[in-house]
Amino acid sequence: MAEKTISEIAKLCADCGTCQSACPVYQAELTEPNSPRGKVNLAKALADGRLAPNPRNRSLLYQCLVCGGCEHACPQGVEFNAMMIEQRNRTSGGRSIPWLKKAALFLYQGFILRRVLWLPRLLARTPLKRRLSLPAFQNADLKMIAGGDREKEYDVLLFPGCVFTYFYPHKTVEIKALLEGLGLSVLYPEGLQCCGFPYLSQGWGEKFAKLKDKNEAVFRRFRFRQIVVPCSTGVLAFRKYYDLPGTEILELSEFLYKHCPQAAVDPSWAERLPGPFTYHDPCHNLKSLKLRKEARHFLERFGDRFRDDDSGLCCGFGGIFKVGFPAVSKKILNKKAAKLDELGVSAVVTSCPGCYLQLKENLDVPVYFFSDIFKRQVKSEK
Repeated sequence: MAEKTISEIAKLCADCGTCQSACPVYQAELTEPNSPRGKVNLAKALADGRLAPNPRNRSLLYQCLVCGGCEHACPQGVEFNAMMIEQRNRTSGGRSIPWLKKAALFLYQGFILRRVLWLPRLLARTPLKRRLSLPAFQNADLKMIAGGDREKEYDVLLFPGCVFTYFYPHKTVEIKALLEGLGLSVLYPEGLQCCGFPYLSQGWGEKFAKLKDKNEAVFRRFRFRQIVVPCSTGVLAFRKYYDLPGTEILELSEFLYKHCPQAAVDPSWAERLPGPFTYHDPCHNLKSLKLRKEARHFLERFGDRFRDDDSGLCCGFGGIFKVGFPAVSKKILNKKAAKLDELGVSAVVTSCPGCYLQLKENLDVPVYFFSDIFKRQVKSEK
């Protein structure tokens, strides 16, 4: 993206302020520099040279979830996320990222995370578990389900993403079993890396490019019809920044809605809950991919056990955002928790691994992933 394009995107902003009501960070902080409009004006000033990068405006550039809320609300069609990502890459290029964020980004690389996993596992047994939102670190050997036949054409390549690969691997196993139980041939190949979006969104484009090349090399080794990603952020990364012509890339609820709309939910799952449950819309699902009806198509089958939350409130995770701005993240989460209290629900379902981690490790009610609501089916012969 050329510098003039950053300016052109920014110039579309009419300074109307419509974006403020849709921005979780602005709603938490209520300061103009933290609004999307304020950041657009900052990007203009940086792009045309009226301002030089400094610690203060770098911090403002990063105090954004890149959630797509402002784009969803903007009547002018300002491509805010693209502008922010490019401006971060121009400002920092991976060099000025705070050390704590950089350490968190390194943890997304599997070989490093596996070597140091003993440390977060240990911390998860201390009072720091809640403060750091540390998961319980499930044990599951994903090597048992990994691999693939290069001579075979699969219905689906499953790309589980980092959170399910390293923190909740049982979910990867369960999602693969769910898809196979629906009669699909599922490929879970070895060698998958982080999709790279956390690096790209933090201004580390060079690292993103290396991860992209590694994943694309894995994809080229096999034949498959669709890539299914139980993470809308990964879907965005693949659709917008990867070179995958002719490959259909779908988020899990989107895939089931489109290709398996009759997949049976498990009535006993909801019957075990002490009261009604609701669904948390992940920001990238709702605001970037425009997925609202897909998950609800299945959730509404539970009748009045399902109590809809149409607020679209963010959970405050935002991946690396939570590491860099924990206090703001907590304010955003508190708004979501208050809404859940208002609804009077006893459990929450979501379809984003990051939201799942944030809600599961911080709320006082049980949190489930979208795949948990389905019946475990016996794999059919094709």
